[in-house]
Amino acid sequence: MRKYRRLGVLLLICSLVLLTACQNPLNKLVGRDQDADDVSLILENGLEEKEENLRETLLYYRDDKGILIPLMKKIPWEEGIAKAALKELVDNPEIREDLQTVGLMPTLPNGTDVLGMSINEGLSKVDFNDKLLTCGSEAEEQAMVKSIVYTLTEFEAIDKVQILVNGKVTSKLKFGTKVNAPMAREHINLTQALSNDTIPVVVYYKTSYNGEDSFFVPVTKGLTSLKADVKSVLNLLLEGAPEGTDFYSELPDGVTVNDVYVKDGIAYIEFSEEITRIPENLRHQQSLVYEIGLTLKEVEPTISQVRLLSKGKEIDLHRDVKLNLPVFSNHY
Repeated sequence: MRKYRRLGVLLLICSLVLLTACQNPLNKLVGRDQDADDVSLILENGLEEKEENLRETLLYYRDDKGILIPLMKKIPWEEGIAKAALKELVDNPEIREDLQTVGLMPTLPNGTDVLGMSINEGLSKVDFNDKLLTCGSEAEEQAMVKSIVYTLTEFEAIDKVQILVNGKVTSKLKFGTKVNAPMAREHINLTQALSNDTIPVVVYYKTSYNGEDSFFVPVTKGLTSLKADVKSVLNLLLEGAPEGTDFYSELPDGVTVNDVYVKDGIAYIEFSEEITRIPENLRHQQSLVYEIGLTLKEVEPTISQVRLLSKGKEIDLHRDVKLNLPVFSNHY
């Protein structure tokens, strides 16, 4: 019986290999015909998991202040999954109503449509209709562009995005946002200008949308250092959220970092004794662990777990606190 099972598994694997060899996987991202010649063959990491024909997809929406919030939603799996992701950003009654329950808003104007899309050597060219030009303000327009870029570059095959309108490259949009060249990820939620002697890094804070529930927010800050490492970035996080924002940190006031050691994907962080002042409730402690871990993963993506120490010993946490870090910062 085991022989037949093994034979069946072997046949299934062979079938998948033959199928993959005959099809360009990027066609599934853009929804192109099989013979399209401008889409390069770049494989994503393994086969995407399908759950009830749904794909876990990270989308970037905005809140009422124009802050971009990454949100994982399960969307129907279909040919042209990257196009499908963009459709989830378009303002329509159904999507707007769904997002209102979590305090977020769509980023693309109502009626926006993707006329065409290609991916070639990491560059995705996306052709929109002219509804893309109907944002209501400069802030909405800038959030829209970054939302497009960040959502598409979540796909392994895409590094940069070129926006077109009705098939043509446009130098700038209605409120002056430049889109004349391919765009990569840069300066998400930058609230304060960067000086020439700093380098941009991303740290994670929290923001609340109804006084009770909250999101993790990626925030770009300037680091005064020649190179970003786990300790320097963690110290930057401890400096606190930028002034004039509603962001906050779960870390206790006055806490400092004595040392950080990373081994086998685990970050061991030695804090000053102030770390022991964290509230005892599970929700606060779990949020603190994720805030630290998500920040460190921006510098060292291999980190999958964090351990919090003080005076050489792990601090006491609620027994249900998860030390392993989530794949996605926020779930719908």
